[in-house]
Amino acid sequence: MAGKRFYYVVFVGRVPGIYESWIGCNEQVYRFPGATFKKYPSLEEANNAWTAYVETHSNVQLLSLQLPECPTDYPPLLVPVQANMDDQTPSKHCVHIALLLIGVVIGILLLLVIMYIFYFM
Repeated sequence: MAGKRFYYVVFVGRVPGIYESWIGCNEQVYRFPGATFKKYPSLEEANNAWTAYVETHSNVQLLSLQLPECPTDYPPLLVPVQANMDDQTPSKHCVHIALLLIGVVIGILLLLVIMYIFYFM
């Protein structure tokens, strides 16, 4: 006898949405501060809960509008989400700070060399 199937809605987590397994849900909420999720006995109930949540939280609506069009042969809200690679590039500020620190280190080394030359010569 097969076990009953449940659907999990992650309202607040790493990647909010509907998950077909506890393992998928747990990856999104485990050790995530303020995580919110709930188990539903059917996909219809999970979709209704997710839709109601999205309609009442404008920040979630904005995120969902940025997703690509879903192919019509997939059930709604069960499309894998790809990470945005732009989020992993260092900002211009980090590069400028790194260059500044390198310049300071080189300046200090030059100052030490000049002091050494004048002190021992």
